[in-house]
Amino acid sequence: MDAMNKNKQLLLILMLSVLTTMVASYNVPAVFSFGDSIFDAGNNRFKKDCTIQANFTPYGQNYFHHPTGRFTNGRTVPDFFCQFLGIDLQKPFLQAAMEVNNNKSQGYPSNGINFASAGSGVINATNADEGVMPIHQQLDQFKLLMSQNRIDKKLVQQSLFLFESGSNDIFNFFIPFETPTLDPDAFVDAMLAEVGYLIDQIYQLGARRIGIFSLGPVGCVPARALLPGEPVTKCFGKMNKMIKKYNKGLETIVMGVPLTHPGAVAVYGAVYDIVQRFRAIPQRYGNFSDLHPGGSRIRQPHVVV
Repeated sequence: MDAMNKNKQLLLILMLSVLTTMVASYNVPAVFSFGDSIFDAGNNRFKKDCTIQANFTPYGQNYFHHPTGRFTNGRTVPDFFCQFLGIDLQKPFLQAAMEVNNNKSQGYPSNGINFASAGSGVINATNADEGVMPIHQQLDQFKLLMSQNRIDKKLVQQSLFLFESGSNDIFNFFIPFETPTLDPDAFVDAMLAEVGYLIDQIYQLGARRIGIFSLGPVGCVPARALLPGEPVTKCFGKMNKMIKKYNKGLETIVMGVPLTHPGAVAVYGAVYDIVQRFRAIPQRYGNFSDLHPGGSRIRQPHVVV
């Protein structure tokens, strides 16, 4: 097993442990996921105008044995949560909608829905020209189903809601095609405002169990070397500074949920800290002789088994 595979396995184990306390004492019948390629179960595959795809090998080769639209060779984090909870894996929203519209299904799945779209962000403009579905659109899809009574409200109250997004927003902030209209701090604040809005909206629709995952050190991904003038042999400090500010804001939002959203439980997944721990003391987690600064490129396969 190579170092990257071990890294991702250990990260996944720790991420799974984050919400164990939340779900262990409850019957959780469904999972609803919002986010980017870390969570996407194949929504982009059903968008003909979307250029960010994972419908070819080696994606899917180790678990499903064929591409599923997931940006991994196996399962995603929501998939593992579902298996931990003993429920079926969620279908991508666009697949479920197509089956309902074509009369192949009488209704939407009762085990939850995956709304995530690879390449998307919490800012609407992020990769918009590539046909992805930003968080706002994912939220609108969920709200529409609720307004049409396609999802049982009691089910929503018992379900687990997962969110992970922001890497693409911050990475794209440094792409020199356009001059940013906001400074880094203001941009992160705008991102956090969108996350806060998402939580407010899903809470109003009945969500009471919410898992918010921080971002990893995006400034260490190999793709940073494609940015003009940025470091090749070390991590991109300015990018990671934005990531840290965003993560701190996410943690603050999570800490405030019990006060601002009575009856809700929220958990913060400290992904950044976990990844940095692997990089700082790799020998503690196995043989990482070929581990270099960075991780998988944002749009390359996430090695999850």
